[in-house]
Amino acid sequence: MTSFEVYKDYLALKNHFNILGYNYFRYNSKITANLESFNKRKDKFLFEKVAKHRDAHNLMLANFIQNPKCWIRELAYDDSSEQIYLDWLKRSQSLTYVVSGDLKKLDEKFDENFIVRDNQHPILLKLFCSDSISTETLCVLVDISRCLKHWDKELNGDVVWDDIKLLIKKYTPFIKYDREKIQKILIDNFSI
Repeated sequence: MTSFEVYKDYLALKNHFNILGYNYFRYNSKITANLESFNKRKDKFLFEKVAKHRDAHNLMLANFIQNPKCWIRELAYDDSSEQIYLDWLKRSQSLTYVVSGDLKKLDEKFDENFIVRDNQHPILLKLFCSDSISTETLCVLVDISRCLKHWDKELNGDVVWDDIKLLIKKYTPFIKYDREKIQKILIDNFSI
């Protein structure tokens, strides 16, 4: 990627994770930016540094998942941004394994993990908030179970839920997983 392509992708990802109305996929990662204004930026060298990364797009993606307010300076100079990327890459490349491992932490009765009682977070959400399961596992299970609307209705006004809901909605389209394989694992592991 060129530094200008990194700049456009950075803006598109930042908008995707921070602006409700912007969707990276719907707009095909298009963003209003021109080369002339980019060349006048004082921080252009930061985009040039990120452009040298072997996987600039996924470096930015992984860091926006971790911190939607991530700045380009962090991506260019903070060593933790590379570690965030490597951790994300490891989870992405072994997603089925990660999800399978996280399933062992859930309640034996599959449905129990999604039930909201007395406006309390369901088990799945509690496990995510305590960093016991990965973001990817949460997104995959919410996608498969289609519980997002139910949780949104039951947890209306919950500030923690609002942030997590936005993360789920914004990150799930980026996750590539074998739906049938995960469903088979669910059937094998739970009494549904």
